[in-house]
Amino acid sequence: MTVIKIRIDFDGDRYIGHGRIQLLELIGQHGSIAQAAKAMGMSYKRAWYLMDEFSALFADPLIERQHGGRGGGAAKLTPFGADVVRHYRDMEAKALTAFSKQLAAIEKHLLPVEKTNSKPAKKLAQTSRS
Repeated sequence: MTVIKIRIDFDGDRYIGHGRIQLLELIGQHGSIAQAAKAMGMSYKRAWYLMDEFSALFADPLIERQHGGRGGGAAKLTPFGADVVRHYRDMEAKALTAFSKQLAAIEKHLLPVEKTNSKPAKKLAQTSRS
């Protein structure tokens, strides 16, 4: 299955990318930064840092945090956070549709998966100079 993962670069080294959106989605699904981090195979500290950095891009909060207690902390997406995820996924879907012909033209030249999982051989086109 072909997917398109986009990265949107704003000015000042600010960006939205697939990993940040995935983390945000998983926080929404699990209701926890720790559980979202676990689902992505990263440390809680790293996930917290990434979410803090991502949230700092916006005037509106992406998530609401409830600090630990008896059952531990919790986090949920704000309506704005849910909008960011929805807009991003919509752009990905539209890009896949918009580029479907070009992707098909490229895909027909791909090797089967089992051949690409072996040690890669260097394939360089030879050209002659006159």
